[in-house]
Amino acid sequence: MYGSQCWTLRKTEEERLAVFERKILRKIYGPIYDQELQGWRKRHNQELTELFNKPNIINEIKRSKLEWAGHAVRKQDSMVQRVLQENPKRKRPLGRPRLRWEDGIKKDFLNAGGAECDHRNWKEVAKNREEWERICSMARWSQRP
Repeated sequence: MYGSQCWTLRKTEEERLAVFERKILRKIYGPIYDQELQGWRKRHNQELTELFNKPNIINEIKRSKLEWAGHAVRKQDSMVQRVLQENPKRKRPLGRPRLRWEDGIKKDFLNAGGAECDHRNWKEVAKNREEWERICSMARWSQRP
């Protein structure tokens, strides 16, 4: 999905994307004839998952975010690198802090197997391309917490 590397997904947005994906899959695969009911019925979520047999849209977005984050960390002398390292010194607004992109990366990193990396910082792990690719591929098939 174009541009999804920069999204900060909240739980409600993840649920909406999952609902949309299932809606599209139901249209693609169509209804199923039920012998017991002697009629047509919609496919259940589990049936759609078994038929599609590919990573869901949420995991694909998380994988692409992790891949791009690794690329951004490894890129030398770039604007993206400076933005990742900068810590703005300004007065914070009242209320709950907004979800940041880096917070989502940290969460996705830990869910995808980053906890096995001796609790190192995700930026340190991203500098090792092979290890980062392994974590990104694990993110594709990871289950939602």
